[in-house]
Amino acid sequence: MYCITTRRLMAAALAGVLALQSGVALAQDKTLNVLLFSMPVTRGLQAIAGDFEKETGIKANIEVIGQDVFENRITLSFTGRTGDIDVVHMPAIQVQRWVEAGWINPVTEQFDALADKDDILKGPLESLQAEGDTYGLPFFADVGLMAYRKDILDAKGQKPPTTWDEMLTVAAAIHTPETAAVALRAAPGQGFNMFVFPMLMWAYGGKFFANYPDDFTPAINSPETLKALQVYTELLTKYGPEGVGRFNFPEIVAAVQGGKVAMTVDGTSITSQLVDKEKSPVADKIVLALPPSGPAGRFPAIAVHGLAVPSDAKDAEASFKFIQWATSAATMTKIAINEAYPDFTRASVASDPKVVEKYSAIQSDFLDLRIQALNEAKGDYRPLISTWPEIGAALGENINGALNGMMSPEDALEAAQQEMSDIVGQ
Repeated sequence: MYCITTRRLMAAALAGVLALQSGVALAQDKTLNVLLFSMPVTRGLQAIAGDFEKETGIKANIEVIGQDVFENRITLSFTGRTGDIDVVHMPAIQVQRWVEAGWINPVTEQFDALADKDDILKGPLESLQAEGDTYGLPFFADVGLMAYRKDILDAKGQKPPTTWDEMLTVAAAIHTPETAAVALRAAPGQGFNMFVFPMLMWAYGGKFFANYPDDFTPAINSPETLKALQVYTELLTKYGPEGVGRFNFPEIVAAVQGGKVAMTVDGTSITSQLVDKEKSPVADKIVLALPPSGPAGRFPAIAVHGLAVPSDAKDAEASFKFIQWATSAATMTKIAINEAYPDFTRASVASDPKVVEKYSAIQSDFLDLRIQALNEAKGDYRPLISTWPEIGAALGENINGALNGMMSPEDALEAAQQEMSDIVGQ
């Protein structure tokens, strides 16, 4: 009897051990395919993928590719329903399109269950929401700040502009043939001049649609947007460097770092480069501040990227587990320390002593400015609709046409209004 009982106990124990080993093996055998396009943060995430496996027993195969290749890859995967992507990099401007196509799953319930969800910054999170649901968690948020040459402003007795009208006044006072007063993105494109111009448009009371998201009647051809466009064109045509009508962010970085431009307004991924003492001899003369405001308020530009679960992912629960890890404060803090990554989307990261030490080298209040700008930013700074890429391209061409004298600002907005109407079917 004793021997039989003992054998049974040993057999049960062995079965338990084998079951545990089997469970561990299953977890270790599970692999998530994560597709991202190349940025400092995504490369940083790829470098610490082993941390996720240590914490969960799930392997993350993180593939980081060029953005053009990425676009083709996800289109083939989504339309072919191949199920080969478990977690996907999602720019906010694509959310509505992907939702309408049924390509991604909502993660509303999982997000609501997060104990630390209030740590996620409001503006970036709103950019990944549609029709009352959350479709991803943000991991990158580029937000607009102003950079200005304090030495040049001081020499002319000028204070840094707090409004766009003041920027015109300051520009007129400091502009010289050697150092232009201001440069802003001008090259046409939904992510180029249409990343910057809406800062002016919203500030002067302009808007894209009559009553977004309830009424999609185009409203770009308004007195308020016209005023914004006139200020934009005057700033650049009168006080910009030669060739500014073709400038994009690389040209702006080169011009400011080379001492050829005194003021600009752009995303933190750009402005943080301007105060990098290793890259520019004038970096210690540059100060960062919140972007100018207007009669309707301040509207910092914002570009958000998140992580989403494709609707044909093999294990949506495991996919969200990766997203939760990748967008956690601990992971973001590690990447912020390891990489050139000031664009994190959790407020607590900005109070980590090592992060503060690293980014205070940029400017003592850089992280505070960034958090304030993100909290003031509109989640729908650019409309979160499936047709935005086409609309943004059309608007960008007309805005650029007005800037380069190919048409008047009035004609540019009239043409933009008509093209928007054609695109949205109004």
